[in-house]
Amino acid sequence: MRKSIWKKYGKKGMAVVIGAAILGASSLSMTGCGSEASAAEGVPTVTIWGNGGQEVREALQAIADAYNADPEYNKKAKVEIQFVVSGTSEQSLPDRLAAAYKAGETDTDFDLIVTDDSAIANIEAQTSEDFFEDIDTSKIPNYENLIFKDNIVGDNFIPYRGTAVYLAYNSETVPNPPKTAEELYQWIKDNPGRFAYNDPSTGNSGFSFVANTIYNQLPEEAATSDDETWKTEHQTEWDNGFALLEELHPYLYQTAGKVQYPMKNAGSLDLLATKEIDMTPAFVNMVLSQKSMGTLPDSIQLTQLEEPFLGGLAGFMIPSIGKDKEAALSVIDFYLSYEAQTIDWNTMFASPVVDTSKMENLEHEDWLAQTDMESMRYFSIGTLQKDIAQRWTEEIGSLAK
Repeated sequence: MRKSIWKKYGKKGMAVVIGAAILGASSLSMTGCGSEASAAEGVPTVTIWGNGGQEVREALQAIADAYNADPEYNKKAKVEIQFVVSGTSEQSLPDRLAAAYKAGETDTDFDLIVTDDSAIANIEAQTSEDFFEDIDTSKIPNYENLIFKDNIVGDNFIPYRGTAVYLAYNSETVPNPPKTAEELYQWIKDNPGRFAYNDPSTGNSGFSFVANTIYNQLPEEAATSDDETWKTEHQTEWDNGFALLEELHPYLYQTAGKVQYPMKNAGSLDLLATKEIDMTPAFVNMVLSQKSMGTLPDSIQLTQLEEPFLGGLAGFMIPSIGKDKEAALSVIDFYLSYEAQTIDWNTMFASPVVDTSKMENLEHEDWLAQTDMESMRYFSIGTLQKDIAQRWTEEIGSLAK
C-alpha cells in the first residue's frame, strides 16, 4: 500500500490535496514540430505517453516543441508525444503497458508516462509493484524548482502540473456563494434545479462532489488511504454520505421533469455557460480556459469551500521497459523549468508546481490567485474510488431513470 500521509513542503509550507484525474492513454501519435532544430542525428527520441482532454495534449506538445527547439536540450534528446483525447475507443495505456510487460519487452518507446496516482495502482496491478523505476533527482537540475518534492506517490513520481476542483458559480445570480459544505447543501435545497454535478463515472469534478460528501464525515487520514477498513469499519459514515446524496437528488438540475446528471466534466460547465444552472463543481483550468476563449462569461467566478474539493497533480514516471531512461531525465528537467511551466499555464492554465514569482510572460497572471495550491485537498483512495462510483451508479444515478 502506498504512503498514506501527504507531507507539508515548499517555500510556503503548502499542503496539497488532490484526487484523481484519470489518465489512461493510447496511440494517437504526434511528433514535436521543432525536431528540425534538434542537434545532430543520433540523438535519442524520448516518447511521452499521456491521455486526457484536448487542452492537455496541446500543452504537452507545446512544451515538447520548445524542448526540441532549445539548442542545449535538443543535444540530449528529441521529444515526441503519444496521446489520445478522452472519449475515444482506443486501447488504454495500462492495457498497452501490461501487454508489453507480459510479452517480456524491455526496449520499448514507453519512455515517459504522464499520469496521476489514481492510474498508477491500475498499471502496477497489471504489471508489478516495481514496474516504475525510482528517479534519480540529482540528474534533474530543475528539480530544485519544484515546490512539491514530497508527494504521496513516492520517489518514482515527479509532478509537473497541478489542477483542482473548485465551486464555479454565476456571480450575477449568486452574489454570496456558499463557504462550507453545509451551506452548499442548504443552497441546493433553497434553489431547486440550479445546481448540477456530472455523473462521477464520467468525470472527476462530479466525483469530487460525491467523494467530499462521504469523506467529510470520515477522519482526515481516510482521504489518503486505500485501506478497505475505511469502508468496512466506517460503513455508517459511508451510508450517511450516500443518504445525503439521495436527499439532494430531487433538488438538482432537471429536464423534462427528471433530474439529469451531465456527462463528463464539460457537461456541467455547458449548463453553467448557458445559465441553465447557477453553480457546479469544476476544474479550475477548464473554467479559466473557457473564460479566456469567451465560452464562459466573465460573470462565472471560482470559490473554494472550507472543506476543499479534490484536485490533482500530474507527473512523470519512468517504466522499467523504456529504452531511453537517461535521456528521459533531461525531458523531465525541461518540464520543470520556469519556461515550460509558463507555457503550461499559458496553454491550459495548469497550476504551476514551481514558485510563480519566478515565472515571466504569464497570461492572465491575476488568475493565478484562483489556483491557490494551498487550498487543495488530496484524495488517494485506490480501488475505493471505483467502489464509490459503482455504488453511486446503483443507488443515486438510478434515481434519475
